Amino acid sequence: MTIVLTFICNAGLNLLLGLMVAGLLGPAEYGRFAVASMAAILVSTALFDWLRLSTTRFAGGGAAPGASLKASLEAGYGGLALLVVGLSLLAHAFGLGVAGVPVVVVAIMAVANARFEFRAAEARALFRNRTYLGLVVSKNVLALVLAVAAAHLLASAAWVIAVLALSAVTAALTARASLDREPAPLSAARRSAIAAFARYGLPIVGANLVYQVIILVNRGVGAEALGLAAAGQLSLATDLTVRLLLSVGAALDAFLFQLAVRRRAEDGEAAGHRQVASNMLIVGAVLCFLGTAYVVALPALQALFIPAAYRGAFGELSAILVPGMVAFCFVQFGLNPIFQLSGRTGILMGSALAALAADLALVWLLSPWAGAAGLALAHTGGLLAGALAAAWPAAKARACWPSGRDMLAVGLAAGAMAAVGWPLRSLDAPWLALAGAGLLGSLAYGGVLIGLDAGGLRRRLGRQLTRTGAVLRAGDAKMEAR
Repeated sequence: MTIVLTFICNAGLNLLLGLMVAGLLGPAEYGRFAVASMAAILVSTALFDWLRLSTTRFAGGGAAPGASLKASLEAGYGGLALLVVGLSLLAHAFGLGVAGVPVVVVAIMAVANARFEFRAAEARALFRNRTYLGLVVSKNVLALVLAVAAAHLLASAAWVIAVLALSAVTAALTARASLDREPAPLSAARRSAIAAFARYGLPIVGANLVYQVIILVNRGVGAEALGLAAAGQLSLATDLTVRLLLSVGAALDAFLFQLAVRRRAEDGEAAGHRQVASNMLIVGAVLCFLGTAYVVALPALQALFIPAAYRGAFGELSAILVPGMVAFCFVQFGLNPIFQLSGRTGILMGSALAALAADLALVWLLSPWAGAAGLALAHTGGLLAGALAAAWPAAKARACWPSGRDMLAVGLAAGAMAAVGWPLRSLDAPWLALAGAGLLGSLAYGGVLIGLDAGGLRRRLGRQLTRTGAVLRAGDAKMEAR
């Protein structure tokens, strides 16, 4: 649970940092910062993320990885880092930049971020919770202090990016004592291992990039065919919906996937399959809860938090997008582990391409006459098609799925939540509607899951209450004895 909470706090602190930097730099300079930092993230994801993914899969299980495996991962990172920095220096010699920021600064940020994510993934894989917490805390504290100071004193996007890179590298160095206990000289690295990491991780990276292309295509079509205002309305609905579901799903996955890897390593393949099934039920239940709650609360959320120019369209577009986004996140954090544990990650690229093909077909059919709602429908349709393309081969691994009874319980719980909360959408007091829907909806959702004993939830709660009662009775007995 420490890993999940730390992951969520990290996302919140990054949002806070972005808001503070935006306020200090001003719109123009922050625009440079946003473009250049996004370029660094894209480079880091495209070139280095397969190493992070390989770390969580092959360096997991709770035990320290062997010298050869660790050296191979380090060699892969080091070689790519030298390549990126070398190419950026060459580009810098020709005066190239990204939105006015020197390209070498962007490259250093990409390498630094990749290093931090690599070490954070290693800490999660080894269940070094304190190390992971230290990494996140030190990076965010340094980033807040240094980036805010640079933005205030220098008012320069390049300097803010540079100090953010420094904070990431410094935080990564703090984990050396915990993560580098066993020597792993680069001479122990194996090309075959690096090739295996690439075969495992690159299809996942490629699939994620394809999903980004879907968003870019829909926004581009919206801007071209419907105007920038419609594209902006679609973008806000898409960004907020996907961030809500992705951030929570990713926080769960940061712990649950490592737990499945550990079960497989310690107790065998069958135990790993059972853990994946349990994880899938948890992920599905949380995503269905969030998706249903979000749709029910949309009128109140619009009234309270959404700028007036976006209201109306935001609620309509978000409601259309939610089913597709829930399906997408379920694939990412519920189905993908089946293929990751078996090493069949190429399937993920196939499902992403199926989503892209369906989206393009639906955009062609719907965008001329259905407006922004048509593009939202195309996006949802594409994501649902991608989910079906992933579910078909995943269905063969029956041992990795929860029971049909448990999945039905989750669906009934979502229906009960919607039935209880829907009448509150018409209330004129948005805070009251939001609080009422949250309270009554949560009680309905949890009540159905407990009543139907989804995933043995009622039995687990009963055992927990019994243990708690025993502890309290023991405490009372000690007090009476005194």
